[in-house]
Amino acid sequence: MIKKALGILAVASLLVSCGTQQKNDKEGTEKEKTAITVDNLLAEITNYIDKDIVVVGTINHVCEHGGKRMFIMGEDPDIAIKITPNDEIGIFEKELEGSHVIITGIVKELRIDEAYVANLEKELSEGIDNEAIHDHSGEEDEEEPARPEGEYAETEVDSSKIKQIEHMKTQIAESENGYYSQFWVEASKFEVKKYDHEHIEGDDHHDNVESEEHSH
Repeated sequence: MIKKALGILAVASLLVSCGTQQKNDKEGTEKEKTAITVDNLLAEITNYIDKDIVVVGTINHVCEHGGKRMFIMGEDPDIAIKITPNDEIGIFEKELEGSHVIITGIVKELRIDEAYVANLEKELSEGIDNEAIHDHSGEEDEEEPARPEGEYAETEVDSSKIKQIEHMKTQIAESENGYYSQFWVEASKFEVKKYDHEHIEGDDHHDNVESEEHSH
């Protein structure tokens, strides 16, 4: 009788364990599908620094030369966040422009102060590209045609980049801390959405996401 009771308890314990595991697996899957919109991300960006996130938006620009950055927007086409690929992804293709995507990655912050801008001016005069220039603020992120190595004159700096540097100086002067921050997402995976069905933070609906994954 005792053996029978112990057997029943063992089976019951196993069932509870399996049920708990299934619940945890389901919760984990749901969490993986939860995405935040670009608008909501930018509204609370400081809460996400150095954290893993999933963000959904529309690609409005892919840098033509090199494909090392793209920008995704939400409801407001004038507000976008920069996305850079990790080593596994490599580059973004220009053909992605206009696609609705789900980005998995980490939010990064770059603090720009007077010393940073002074070094930036020096780098640009030497023809060295700097990630801070490609932030989609101020002037449009228009890239100059690629030059063969050694053909960039030391004093030659693109006029749009000069305007961006002046914009940076203005932002620093207007800041209370002596610096301002640029934010972007370093992507570890991105998926092109085939259907507009996803669980997005801030929305009332959440359906299954059907998408094409790119993690290279």
